[in-house]
Amino acid sequence: MGRLVWAALLAAGTLAIGGQACAADIFTLQNTNNGDGGVTLLSNGFDLFGANNGTSKKFTSIPRSSLTSYTATAGAAETLSFDWTYWSSDFGGTLYDPGGYLVNGVQFQLSTTGPAPGDASGNVVFNLAAGDSYGFYIFSTDSEAGRAYLEVTPAEGVTGFAALAAAVPEPTTWTMMIGGFFGLGAALRRRRAAAALA
Repeated sequence: MGRLVWAALLAAGTLAIGGQACAADIFTLQNTNNGDGGVTLLSNGFDLFGANNGTSKKFTSIPRSSLTSYTATAGAAETLSFDWTYWSSDFGGTLYDPGGYLVNGVQFQLSTTGPAPGDASGNVVFNLAAGDSYGFYIFSTDSEAGRAYLEVTPAEGVTGFAALAAAVPEPTTWTMMIGGFFGLGAALRRRRAAAALA
């Protein structure tokens, strides 16, 4: 009986470690002023696109701008490293649809500001403390005449980008879980064999 308890504890501890290793920050999409911006998930990242639904009309009291943001709260202290690419199809270019990342509500613009459509790309690394809010944004000042896009992917060689990584346990976690299940199975088999002989 004691061996069965130890095997069960080993398996439960292994699952708890596996659950901890699988934790990923959960992102939420938000639009202000009825914007229609959104996000498209990619196999290794996502595309965030700004509003372009014309809900804000000129010469009215309806606000014309819309902030599209894709944000999360850091579950633990982490360093994020990501590659980004920005492009705009707005006739006013990046002047009307800047994009970038944000940390604790502070916006850091990645796109250049100019009157013509402009493409830009780069890499960003920043540190987060547990509980920090972070994410990515596109601020459409006119919500019309074309969208802006921000593609975000983990930097090459980065394996722990919680924002984008699927919840897949590390190989050592798999090894521990499988070993725990084998131990539990062996203990159950011995218990049945002992019960059959008695």
